[in-house]
Amino acid sequence: MSEQRWRWQRSGYDDRVHAFPAGERPASFVEAACAHTVPYAKVTRSHEGARCLPCLLIVADQLATRVPGAVD
Repeated sequence: MSEQRWRWQRSGYDDRVHAFPAGERPASFVEAACAHTVPYAKVTRSHEGARCLPCLLIVADQLATRVPGAVD
């Protein structure tokens, strides 16, 4: 399993902070862990604002599988 790295950034569409793949900068749209899509121009590098709960759960689940003994 490859290790996915995330960058938390705010979407200009819903003003929530989503987990976007780190290092990804496509020509037009980016897709968050929760499948929320937004034009790259509408994404801001900010941790301020409400976090997207689905993104939090997806990223936390991935982290748990990498920590020995964290998942039964």
